[in-house]
Amino acid sequence: RTGRGAGKQGRLQGRSMAGSRALAALVIALFVASAVDAGSASPAKADGAVTCGSVITLKGSRVGSTVACQEVAYGGQGSGQMACTGVTGVSDPNRYFTIRGVEGKECLQGEPIAKGAKVRLQNKVTGRWLHTHRVRSMLSGGQEVSCFGSETESDDSDVWKVTWSGGGKHWSTKDKVTLQHDVTGAYLAAMPGQYPNPLTGQKEIAGLRTKQSETLFEVAEGIYFPQREHKVPTGKKPTKPKVHSEL
Repeated sequence: RTGRGAGKQGRLQGRSMAGSRALAALVIALFVASAVDAGSASPAKADGAVTCGSVITLKGSRVGSTVACQEVAYGGQGSGQMACTGVTGVSDPNRYFTIRGVEGKECLQGEPIAKGAKVRLQNKVTGRWLHTHRVRSMLSGGQEVSCFGSETESDDSDVWKVTWSGGGKHWSTKDKVTLQHDVTGAYLAAMPGQYPNPLTGQKEIAGLRTKQSETLFEVAEGIYFPQREHKVPTGKKPTKPKVHSEL
């Protein structure tokens, strides 16, 4: 599953994705416009609810970079999985993630997200999941964060617990949140270190063992589905999550 890359430590293996990114940007723009026009979703508000199914961006409160999935693999001593980086521009379509539930607990569209809830974040462009594992990150020496899996492939190492200090019982756009990995306990962090070519200027996203200023995130922008009441189905047994094979 780790798919270790060959070559010199610290090397990143890149792919040219200019055409794909342009197409992805167009698709996302059309999605946003259609969702808002249909009245099923709305742009970010200063105190709006962050709900299941919403499409969000996560910006590091201290460093200011936004989490993004890239079509560039971690090489050298990295896992060989696709890189997760911090970008500072607003034109990268890879910044958008859809909030999904976990196996055994549905996260229905418009459902409010309670403090301490477990979620998965699926990249809108690549279909991969925000993921981490016990592999050393390239720049800070923390835990590598990657974008892994597909529309049909996800496991327990894609699960994150979202929480915040103070505020209400449910996630709001005004909250500065932490995302703690369910398997390893690491906290998602936006780090100041910058990658070399082919990710020149992009910053590291890593996992840290403890909460720090780098582990605080805010929703920078997004499209949110309004809160809805859902009836809880009865008589349905939850499924067991898949166990990550590299642990």
